[in-house]
Amino acid sequence: MNETYHIQMTREALSPDFSAAALEQIIAANLGQDSLINQVAHDHFHFDNNSFEAGYSYIATCRQNAIDAAQAGNMPLARAEFGRLTHTVQDFYAHTNYVALWRELHPQAAPEQIDPLLDSCLTDSRLHSGKLYYPLEILYFVPFLREWVLPHLPADSHAQMNKDDTSRPDFEYARIAAVHRTRLEWLRLAESLTMAEKMSLTDKKSEPA
Repeated sequence: MNETYHIQMTREALSPDFSAAALEQIIAANLGQDSLINQVAHDHFHFDNNSFEAGYSYIATCRQNAIDAAQAGNMPLARAEFGRLTHTVQDFYAHTNYVALWRELHPQAAPEQIDPLLDSCLTDSRLHSGKLYYPLEILYFVPFLREWVLPHLPADSHAQMNKDDTSRPDFEYARIAAVHRTRLEWLRLAESLTMAEKMSLTDKKSEPA
């Protein structure tokens, strides 16, 4: 998703539990995943090109790294690892057809009702993510060329499939799913930490009463 929405989703999911300063560290790491160097040969950061196994593995690695860092008392590193994780799980819903599969099963459901981890959708043989068809795909990111490029890209391209902003179909379903998933990932991480580690990681003790 675009930077604005990564920021909004992360804040919506985590601001109840993290101090403003701690949350900014998480957001900075989240946004860092979209740096130019991370756009090349890092499909699994964004679930592009059907990089599902690598993406799932990356999420698990970031989660364990965050736990290890928090248990070692390195909270900036723990927040950075968790921030990188949040970007990848958020992109899952924007760059795959998970939302479409879920909506097939719940055609009348509102965005707020979406389940981000419905097993039947996660294991559906039709689940796929957008492919990057270079060099045309690059031109999609040039605003005044976008309308010209889209008809020349196949239906399974990133350009055709993405739900990165409000102009895209089902954007709100993808956004809400990403918020729910970000929240669930925090709760999962917190289960592996002591109360003292959680307080230090979230930095809530430094918040004014």
